Amino acid sequence: MEREVIEILSEYLSPQAAANLLARAKARLTPTTPQDWARLLEGPLWEELRAILPFREMPPGLKALVRRLKAATPPPPKPLGEAVPEAAPALEAVDLADPEERDRLARSLARLEGVTGVVVAHPSGKAELPEGFPVPLDTAHLLLRRQGYALFYLRTASRLLLLRPVGGGFVGVTAREEANVGQLMHRLKRLAPKEVSG
Repeated sequence: MEREVIEILSEYLSPQAAANLLARAKARLTPTTPQDWARLLEGPLWEELRAILPFREMPPGLKALVRRLKAATPPPPKPLGEAVPEAAPALEAVDLADPEERDRLARSLARLEGVTGVVVAHPSGKAELPEGFPVPLDTAHLLLRRQGYALFYLRTASRLLLLRPVGGGFVGVTAREEANVGQLMHRLKRLAPKEVSG
């Protein structure tokens, strides 16, 4: 089953990235039955995939596999004591329009292990560490925003690039290729626009 899932994911990611993505999903839910696999694909795996690629709906290959798995066995009866779903990460409210908050967030992200550069951008200004950030992220953000992305992740031969829209701006991070991608993604997913009362 793992090989089939990796083959489907390899249409969109490198085989190694596909294997890593599946491993991250399985760390959250260990499948033992076809129903478990269907839940894994619709839940943790789909969340992981959406976090790194701007999909609006599940790719056809994965959809077909989920349908096949669900048809393989009848769903088990629901237990009386339903397990509590995994809690979402605590959100960190940020106001990117505030220059001090942009600087504070940039410094905080720059301290994460493996991070080589940070951009915290808003129409009213930008914080960059180091100064003269090497990758122009504004254009990438505008293109991805049209597709309604929540988090963009790209691995190149020499580095990682992560981009997260927050309110009217965005946060971008570059890191060494060996950096912990899961940790960086988790940190960026926690960011949320602060509700500013007027």
